[in-house]
Amino acid sequence: SIPAGEESKSLAWAERLYQWLVSQRAERGDAIIALGGGVVGDLAGFVAATYARGLPLVQVPTSLLAMVDASIGGKVAVNLPQAKNLVGAFYQPRLVFMDVESLQTLPERELTSGWAEVLKHALILDPSLLVEMERNASRLKALDRELTPQIIARSSAIKGRLVEEDEKETLGRRTILNYGHTIGHALEAVTGYQRLLHGEAVAIGMVGAAMVGNAVGVTPA
Repeated sequence: SIPAGEESKSLAWAERLYQWLVSQRAERGDAIIALGGGVVGDLAGFVAATYARGLPLVQVPTSLLAMVDASIGGKVAVNLPQAKNLVGAFYQPRLVFMDVESLQTLPERELTSGWAEVLKHALILDPSLLVEMERNASRLKALDRELTPQIIARSSAIKGRLVEEDEKETLGRRTILNYGHTIGHALEAVTGYQRLLHGEAVAIGMVGAAMVGNAVGVTPA
């Protein structure tokens, strides 16, 4: 168990986990299961990628943002004081297991942050998903037990498909997943990663990117 928040995504916490693995005599065949949100997935994934040159990793995301974004794609990392995710690796999990019931315990703000990433996937690659989300917004806000897993599955599939096409961001294809993140990351940095949730920053960033695109004539009003 680690404290909540970005402060736990550090080399210091990674070392504590390394030492715990040593005390448990962990070997290369032992799997690490990351049960939690994006911070847990990134930290545990980084440890799995580096301890004993790689342990099997299973992601069990419990937040909406982690389900549709952090747990899929194989990016694992820890932060340095200068910036987020400066030390990391591409390391794919053997399995991603999502129990949508875990979302019932999340506060509304955390859910809104997660839906922003779902909307991002819809905006970049699936207009019909965007229409369906707009049409069923009230059901999604209420975490409708029939619709919510379907929307999460469609969103996850979009990211999974892009990762398959460009796993290590060498072809340029995967960069469309960064829509909204240029401004979003800047907002997170200038507010010390304390004021905005990641999805909130990305949501603002998507609006800002659209405004910039419109101003330079590449995005229709």
